[in-house]
Amino acid sequence: MDGYIAVHRPGSNNDNAIFLKRGGRLSYVDEYEQSWAPWHAPANIAIKLRDDDGTLSPRQISCVSGHACYWCTDYRLAEAQWCSTLAKTGWLALHFWDWNSYRVGEGGPWGGYTDHAFVANRTYFEGGRRHTDDRPDRELLTVGYVEMARHAAQHLGQPEAMAPTAGYRDHPGRPHGMYCIDRGYFSGELAPALASFTVCDTPKLRRLSDHLPLRAEFDLAQMRTILHRPATMYRPNAERSHHEGETRA
Repeated sequence: MDGYIAVHRPGSNNDNAIFLKRGGRLSYVDEYEQSWAPWHAPANIAIKLRDDDGTLSPRQISCVSGHACYWCTDYRLAEAQWCSTLAKTGWLALHFWDWNSYRVGEGGPWGGYTDHAFVANRTYFEGGRRHTDDRPDRELLTVGYVEMARHAAQHLGQPEAMAPTAGYRDHPGRPHGMYCIDRGYFSGELAPALASFTVCDTPKLRRLSDHLPLRAEFDLAQMRTILHRPATMYRPNAERSHHEGETRA
């Protein structure tokens, strides 16, 4: 596999990455350096689908691997807001992140925690009280992304897709159980291509990491249809005149 590693940020030793199978159906188009990130920079590449005859699909998918800041809710919100830049009309995007935050309606209650730093990391203060941090989830849904696990549970008959991904290891001062803080989102137009979504959970995987990996499987024919479908695309430079192009060159 070919690896595409996110730009390294000083003080951050857990770089994000995306890997593509060499010679596979998904073909690398471009890589984007996201050095703006306040903590771990996300890995971000564009891919196209390679057909049987070797030609590439006219449309592409922006793929992102991210690890949201565990210690600042405002940073997490900003990271989620950045994802809206890939949600423009006609664009296709696929995100896998450790969000360090919760789905709407999940997380907490926070009574009984003596790990006060953890509570502060996973909540935000507003209106005179602390709230469970579900703002990244709200932000992504607001801009039109679909959470893969929710879609699989609601439309593919796979309720197990909503399984938790972390919290199975004991931590002093944290009395409650497991939650899903690792989630995948994609553009709504890609939803018909999702065939299955799995939280991979085995004793070996639990020994290897305190987070469980996610696996999404897609229907090739549906994906081909979507990536060959004509679409009205947002193009930031489409209206720029020839003279303006010469001036900015």
